[in-house]
Amino acid sequence: MEEQDLLRQMMAKNRELEKQLTKRNEQYIFDLKKAMNVANLSEEEKVKVLDEMLTPLVEGQKTGKTARQLFGTVSERLEVILNAPKPSRLGSRNELWLDNSLLMFGFLSLMAGLLPMLSKTPTTSQQGGLFTLLIGSISGGYAFYLIYKYIYSYDHPDADKSKKPGIWKSMLLMAGIMLGWMVVFMLTAFIPPAINIVFQPAVYVVIGAGALALRYYLRKKLNLTGSMFIRQ
Repeated sequence: MEEQDLLRQMMAKNRELEKQLTKRNEQYIFDLKKAMNVANLSEEEKVKVLDEMLTPLVEGQKTGKTARQLFGTVSERLEVILNAPKPSRLGSRNELWLDNSLLMFGFLSLMAGLLPMLSKTPTTSQQGGLFTLLIGSISGGYAFYLIYKYIYSYDHPDADKSKKPGIWKSMLLMAGIMLGWMVVFMLTAFIPPAINIVFQPAVYVVIGAGALALRYYLRKKLNLTGSMFIRQ
């Protein structure tokens, strides 16, 4: 299920729960929303905060508990929210595509560098040309995104598992997508050597390590989950 769909469902649920609040608890939530606005929380963050709070708050009302008793003062609750570790989120299409492409580029670059180093008869090849690796990585990254989207995304806890394709359909989808990627990769053989630059093996190792380091940094910075290789 897409992130935006989940957020819309949360917002609708929050609106219904807010209608059930007592006047005192309604005022607490109103003040908390103002505090979150001042703290520059994103709409997504505010929706998720309220989603976590409103259900126990409505349940607590049944035994006479107030929002302040459950969550502390508005200032105390805001401090908890701001200091909480950011939850991981599903990446968008472009984010997952970039993530997969960087992983592919890092892996292919390392292979292009390490294999000649380990070989007794090191040679250079246009198969390790820069444009070959870039096109192979970008197309491969998109291929793995498609596999994740149409097959493995349904393993997410919030996904509608009834829509997940069966094993045979999944295998056919994967085979078709991978075949398309292989065709694109093979077509890079027609790139003129004059522009398909081949580097020394050590340069490829540095490029590959840099690509993997950049991928790691972006995953941490964006709090991403969901890819062909890391399915959470």
